[in-house]
Amino acid sequence: MYINTFQYKPEHVDCRLCTKYAGKIKGCTAQGCPWLAERIEAGVVGYEEAVMETFPRNAHLDARLHTAIRRFTGSLFLSPAHQGRMERLKAREGFRRKRDTPAYFAAMYLLTANDDLFLRSANCFCRHGIEFDYGTLKDISPHCYTLFSAARDIYAEGSGVALADLANNEVVDTLAFSLIVNALLVARYGPAVLAIKERSRK
Repeated sequence: MYINTFQYKPEHVDCRLCTKYAGKIKGCTAQGCPWLAERIEAGVVGYEEAVMETFPRNAHLDARLHTAIRRFTGSLFLSPAHQGRMERLKAREGFRRKRDTPAYFAAMYLLTANDDLFLRSANCFCRHGIEFDYGTLKDISPHCYTLFSAARDIYAEGSGVALADLANNEVVDTLAFSLIVNALLVARYGPAVLAIKERSRK
């Protein structure tokens, strides 16, 4: 069995090598970067670019996205404890190629955001994926329920969170919004996006 260990490096994704690059004066001629996933893997994309290139332009959504960008502290994780919970869960569940999709890791990212939600969803993880029916939702807070529901929707559809709901701060609080945006980045680009450390890059 051959395992592909190739990883993109900055020299592989230099914009000057792209067919959409039209020289120093015109620069990039693409409406959106067609190689964003590869550039994220190479570590040359900042958080702001990843967010603004991923979501469609919408006045109400843009305002919330800019808030999420301002809140970025150098990690997509809410805290070191959040990262630790996710890493321990990954170690516990082991590696399964068919199961370990970007949507799987996006849902895991949300379900490990805080201790309460992690305890409520710990039994959901099984060898074949995530069984949300095993979650404990009695007396769950609105914030945790929002994250649980978003994780379930992303896992089921890859990016199945209604953008209209995300734009409404009465439906999704600011912290939940930022976490869901990050989870959607993971669902689209894979766990490599979790390595982003800078708000913006040149």
